[in-house]
Order: sequence, then C-alpha cells, then structure tokens
Amino acid sequence: MTVKLPPTLKKQGLVNFAGATPESKATIERLLEEDRQKHHCFWGRVGFHNHLSHHLLAAYDFGASAKQLQAIYDAELDELDPIHLADRATKTVEEQHVTITAENWTEYLGQEKYYACLVTFFAGVVEKVGMGEALEQYVFAPAANGNGAQMLLRFVGGAAHPLIQMGYAVEFGSDAMAAAALAQAACHSPYVPEIFDLRPQTKTTNGHTAQETAAGRQPAQGLSLLEIIREMYDSPIMKPVMPYDPDGLLRKRQADARTDGRPEEIVRLANLWVVDASRGQAGLDEKVEELVWLATLLMAGTSKPGRKPRVDFFLMHMVTSSLFVPSLLQALPSMASKVTLVRAMLPVVLMYVTVRGRPRIDPALLMSYSATPRPPTRQGLAACTRADGALGDPAQDAYVNPWPEIVAGVLHAPDAHTVKTIRTLYFAAQRYGTTPPGGAIGAFRRSDGKETHKGTAQMDGTIFVRAAGVVMNALGWVSHGQKEGKWDRSALGWDDAWNTPDE
Repeated sequence: MTVKLPPTLKKQGLVNFAGATPESKATIERLLEEDRQKHHCFWGRVGFHNHLSHHLLAAYDFGASAKQLQAIYDAELDELDPIHLADRATKTVEEQHVTITAENWTEYLGQEKYYACLVTFFAGVVEKVGMGEALEQYVFAPAANGNGAQMLLRFVGGAAHPLIQMGYAVEFGSDAMAAAALAQAACHSPYVPEIFDLRPQTKTTNGHTAQETAAGRQPAQGLSLLEIIREMYDSPIMKPVMPYDPDGLLRKRQADARTDGRPEEIVRLANLWVVDASRGQAGLDEKVEELVWLATLLMAGTSKPGRKPRVDFFLMHMVTSSLFVPSLLQALPSMASKVTLVRAMLPVVLMYVTVRGRPRIDPALLMSYSATPRPPTRQGLAACTRADGALGDPAQDAYVNPWPEIVAGVLHAPDAHTVKTIRTLYFAAQRYGTTPPGGAIGAFRRSDGKETHKGTAQMDGTIFVRAAGVVMNALGWVSHGQKEGKWDRSALGWDDAWNTPDE
C-alpha cells in the first residue's frame, strides 16, 4: 500500500511527560508507519480493534524510551491481521483493486475488506484539505451523513475507537494517522441510530452562569451530567433487562437495551444537556469537564462498599475517549460541528451505562479509596532508606506525590488500555485536580441544592488519582512483581453480577 503522507509527528502530546528523545521520536514514527502499512484496523475472528498505535502514543506521551516502544510493538505484533485481509473468518488475504473517489466513497462504507483502499483515499483527502477540514467534510457535513452514510455515528461507534484514533492523530499532528482514522470510521457500522437526536437545541435560560448559583456550579443552560445521570437512575424506563445473564455478550445486551422505550428515553435524557455555543470555548470546556468527571465516576466509582473494586471494560472506554474531545474541538473548523461532537458523546455514554446494567455511581465510595496509591508490599520509594538530612519521609504517604511511580509502573502494563486510562486520569488531574469538595459541575441539584448523588458534597479533584489507584491495583503493578489483572466484564450494574466472590 502506498500512502503519500509523511510519518512525522508534528506535535507532542497533551501530557508531554518529560522523557522524549530524538531516538524515541524516530522510533515511534518508524513503528507507527510500519503498523499503518502492514496491519488492518481489526484483528481476530470477532473483529477486535488494533490498539497498537494507541499503546505506542500513550507510552510515548509518558516518556517511554525507544527500547520500551519497541518492546510494546514486538509484544502486540503477532496478534494483528494483514491490511489486505478480505475475510476475517477464513483469514483470506487478497489485494483489493478498487479506486475510491469523492464520488463513490460511500459505496464502500461498512466493508472492512476495503480498509486499505479507504486509507489511500483518505490520505489524498487529508493531503489536500488538512485534518480539520477532512473531519468536517467526511464526518460532520450533511453529505457525509445522508442517504445512509451516517459517518458521525460510525465515528463514535465501536466503543469510540475511530474517534480515539482521530483524536491521537490531531493531538500528535499525524496526517497519516488521520487518514487511517477516517478509514477505520468508514469500516464501522453506524452506532444505534435511534438514540441520537442532534438537531439544533432549543435553549432556555436558567438565569445563572456555570460559576454563580446557590446550588454550586451549574451549567448556564440545561441540566448537568450528574443531574441527568440521577434522572436516568430514577427512570423506570431505564431499568436493567431481567434476568441477569452472566454470560451475555455485548451484542445481546445491546439488543436488549434497544427495547421497551429505552432509546427514546436516552434521547430525552441527552437533550437535557445543552451545549451553549454562544459562550464559545468556555462553554465547550465546561462540557468536556463534565464528561471527564462522569466517565471517571462510572469507571472507578460503581463498585460495592466492602467489595474489591471492579473496573468495567466498556465504561473504561468512556474515560479514554473523553481525553480526545479537547483536541478534536481544536481541529474542527466550525462551531456547529464542535457542538455536534460534544452532544454526540452523551448518547454513547448513556447507552453503555444501560448495557452494563445501569451501575450506580458512588462518589463517597470513590473518595474512600486512597489518594496516595503506591506499589504493593511497600516497594518503590516506600522501601527506600532515607539519608541523613533528607526532607520528609517517602515511606509515609503524606509526603509523597504518587503520580511519578504510577506513570513509571504503567509503562510496563501489557494491556494497551491500562496506560491509555492512566494517561486520561493524569490529564484530568492536571486540569481538575485542585477542584475543592463540592466544586464539580452539578454536585448539587439546581432545584433544591441537595447532593445529586450521595457524597458529591465531599467529592473533590482527588477522584482522578484515586481512580488511577483503582486501575493500577485491578490491572496489576506488573513492574513491581504483581500479576497482571483483568478488566471486569460481569456487567456490574446488575446486583446478581456481585454474587460471585472477589478473586
């Protein structure tokens, strides 16, 4: 396959943890290009997503060395499928000889055997108009969504992987990766069309700004996400489908979730969240902030008191996808598309909450976890002997910033999702870590000033480092000898999912 776009990364990442060198930059550019040239965006009989580029870039943003980047590449290489795979079931590999153009590209949507051809087509588009305009024309424009094309719903589908892929492209300034992201989106099916109503909203003024209200921070328009998720929990329509099936696959759970008025209720709930374009970037930033807080609570604050915390695999993707919304907002040229992007995120989140059994966020539980997560069995700084004259005591949590050890440890995690999740939480801690108790948008109900959820009055910006500790403990501090753990797939929102003992 010939791709005209250079493999150059034009920018450093959002976190930009010190450690990048000329050698590591050259290495990651080489490895990313090899992945693009050789590998399909799906692999395996059930069509798992190729996360290799995600893993590499997340590690690179955390300062991974050239050798560490090569180790990541080598570890994931064997499981990937060739780019010209025509049939995953039979592993048939054949060169596709079609020429995709601006006139016929929609004819090849949803057909993964044309992935390589789609990459070639979108490479030409990106080369001609740039990433932002390509995104505008081929994901958000009416022409990209009419007549069954529905590119926006393909873009947010597949647990938001096309969005994540494009988010990386924009964040690191990779035109070549942008072409691959658009091709990946084109290979997906539209995600549950009946849960989306992205027509322009009718705004009603609440008479408050997001900073000034007797009930804490509130959106200037509509309800906060924390209040909307409260309504979702209180809605009899959104009750989980019974009985609980411990072996239910995502496809079956999703089919169940599309019954008995749930899609219509998701539309209603999503329309309570109003994106006020008149406030410009400030209005968008507040919506991103709400998304990051809610996603973190859903992933790390939905376990049961007294039980070992679980980290749901699909709710984790709501965390990792939220990181890329700021970069995509910067890339999109029109305010209308920026608003549409933000609004399109919420139905996806609500649908995944539904298919996981409507797990209840428990801010008080998340706040009960350690704000100083450390490696197991007193390793790392805790095991060091202080020299005479050393200031403070690294053996005591009160003297320690836990993030450097978390970052150093997660670089060696085998699963790509682990470092991606920690990177999002690190970014969130950078932006929102100083939020005081009760300072989250929507911590209190607008109507009566009561907590939207038990514990939101005490919830503060430490939830992100606490969540990082939950993830590290669940997935394993592997660089400190702890066995690799697993993401939870029990659909933990059903009470019966907790009938099994903790491992």
